[in-house]
Amino acid sequence: MIRALAIAAALTLAAAAPALAQTPASPATAAAKFSVDTPMGVLTTDPQAKVVVGQFFEKRRIAAGAPPMTPEESAGLAEMIAGLTPRQLAEFPQANLDDAALTELNALLAAIPAEPVQ
Repeated sequence: MIRALAIAAALTLAAAAPALAQTPASPATAAAKFSVDTPMGVLTTDPQAKVVVGQFFEKRRIAAGAPPMTPEESAGLAEMIAGLTPRQLAEFPQANLDDAALTELNALLAAIPAEPVQ
């Protein structure tokens, strides 16, 4: 049953692919506003990105079993990493960012709507 549904879905997507490929992307949706290549200082100054990044790293902290940071520790860390991107942070084992985590974070950041181009 599940296999039949998966095949039907794949065939439906394959049939729709040419029509989707011909639909031009609007300038507002052509490029994501943020990515894992955006510096942390920029991400934390945008209200939506700050929430996304905060929730993402809190989830990673809990999964790693790390203790919560004090507000002072958080502020100090934010100041230290402001010029680094999440991709650059992944080079440090303490950041707990592997390729799967970067992919997840990139998708979350890309989902933040960009302001429409006028």
